[in-house]
Amino acid sequence: MRPRPPTPTPAASCSSSRPEVSALPFRRQERVNLSTAEVLIVGGDADGLEILVQMFAGFGVHTPRRCASGAEAMTVVGERELNLAVVDSQLADTDGYDFINWLRRCGSPNAWAPTILVTGHTTPSQIFRGRDAGASFVVRKPVPPMIMMQRIVWLLSDPRAFVTSPGYCGPDRRVRSLGPPVGMKGRRHDDLSVEIGAAKTPNLEQDEIDALFQPKAVAR
Repeated sequence: MRPRPPTPTPAASCSSSRPEVSALPFRRQERVNLSTAEVLIVGGDADGLEILVQMFAGFGVHTPRRCASGAEAMTVVGERELNLAVVDSQLADTDGYDFINWLRRCGSPNAWAPTILVTGHTTPSQIFRGRDAGASFVVRKPVPPMIMMQRIVWLLSDPRAFVTSPGYCGPDRRVRSLGPPVGMKGRRHDDLSVEIGAAKTPNLEQDEIDALFQPKAVAR
């Protein structure tokens, strides 16, 4: 399935588009079938990487592309057309935030691939860092398979144009939204204060993380 042509989004200092890249290979009204999906999984340690690979094998992905480092993942980005990337926040040679920031600006069609960051550090400052790097979602570790699958379906149910500007490249979050797509559980965008507290703050729960990724209304 190819994505629909983009709807232009006017902006004074950035451009918004959704180029012709491969969509996740199923339609929202169909049963989820990921058997032909090209999924890149970039893990920070061998055990965590294996858990993610086995999880996606359980989802039906035949050949998830596993990478143990950012450098290895960069090579795959240049060789394969991806439908989805899942990136750990801590990699052997860099961190997941920097990798996603690179991915969004790499010039490849894969720059627009839906990207999920997984992390055990879910303080507000770290979540904002992942969001600002261009992650489509952040998922808290340990990752329940049901949560991961829900986020994949969420990405299909609510496709977004991409913004390219000097300060940000990633999903356009400027469109007004009152909360999760219809039929999906989660908090509304105004259920959570986004004020960052002191340096040492408690980790956020998954629904609180999701709330920070909800689109925000902007002045017209």
